[in-house]
Amino acid sequence: MRRFCFCMMMLMCMALLSGCWNRMELNELGITSATGFDRANGEWLMAYQVIVPSVIALGSTSGSGGSGAAVHVFTTQGKTISHALNRSYLENARYLYFAHNNVLIIGQEAAKEGISPIIDLYFRNTDSRESVYVVISEGKASDILKKLVPPENLPGSAISEILQKEGRLSGYFPPIKMYELAKQISSDSKSAGVPEIVIAGEEGNELESLDIFKKTSSKEKLKLSRLSVFEGDRLVGWMNWRESYGVSWLSDKIKRSSITFSCPESDPQNKNASIRISSARTQVTPIKDGKHFTMQIKVKAEGGLSELTCKGDLTEPRLIEKLEDEIEKEINNYINIGWEAVRKLKADLPGFAGYVHRKYPKEWNEVKENWKEKELGEIKLDVQVNVKIKHPGFISNSYDLPDGEEGK
Repeated sequence: MRRFCFCMMMLMCMALLSGCWNRMELNELGITSATGFDRANGEWLMAYQVIVPSVIALGSTSGSGGSGAAVHVFTTQGKTISHALNRSYLENARYLYFAHNNVLIIGQEAAKEGISPIIDLYFRNTDSRESVYVVISEGKASDILKKLVPPENLPGSAISEILQKEGRLSGYFPPIKMYELAKQISSDSKSAGVPEIVIAGEEGNELESLDIFKKTSSKEKLKLSRLSVFEGDRLVGWMNWRESYGVSWLSDKIKRSSITFSCPESDPQNKNASIRISSARTQVTPIKDGKHFTMQIKVKAEGGLSELTCKGDLTEPRLIEKLEDEIEKEINNYINIGWEAVRKLKADLPGFAGYVHRKYPKEWNEVKENWKEKELGEIKLDVQVNVKIKHPGFISNSYDLPDGEEGK
């Protein structure tokens, strides 16, 4: 009897144990490294860049030993995004897995019609990550996904790395993630900037045609080109790198960067010196000025000289001060260029609306309806830039060859 009771208890415990009823084997997953969205004839076109595990395991790249590309790109079409995703299983043997998706590319036509359905998809489903990087393509997103980024195996991961390094080291086109994009276009400013990625160079660098082990360089490449400007969920315009760089300073998005500048008392067009910005901080304070607002912009930056052909002794404090003045003029110039682009597009990329709303909530209720059309253009900037050269370098003077040695 005791043995019978023991056996019954064991059977009951076994019944309570959960099994792997919903398991998914690794060889059944199609891991995506990048996704593209396009619009055509009122339907969504989706492109998926799926990793080929066998090629990755061999450690080879496109065309190497005939093993093929490390990713496979295929497209589907549907009335909605979910419809297009479901139709992908008509031609794909694996379950699409988006947890490792690195970048989301949106075609220009889809961006003009509105990206609300894309944002809704990413925030409604658990399969997608809101931390994915977003970029815009002037053409089709699927064309971007078909291009390699030598010498990397996975183009999606490579594009993600380009964006990350751009944000950390340059600041020309600050990267933006899905949750940041959704937050900005739903904020008081209702504006956001998204980097554009383009195919530069000659044709003939698709996944199936390039063998980087037989060529020293590829015919074409992917590069960041402009900043696309969103008003709400729709694309409304573009900014070049100078305008975008100025907006980055206004928006406190500069972490590290390089700035070329002129030597004191020389032609401003001759940029023959450079500073490597190691840290930067922008503080924005709105000030009520009559019926309108003035934005007090305080920029503090520091760094070290990376190039210098100016004459003079860097041990002299007066020369350092003159160099700092020239750098401050350059930053001020970029800020003014960026601000003029903001006023022209009527897109509050610096987020001034949020500053006004927080400091002057009563006044904000009076101007928020006409913020873009009227109030934004009436704002004046009071820009104060302070730059400190912390590291002049290992030599105190510019490097000059002895007389008569030039050209030898």
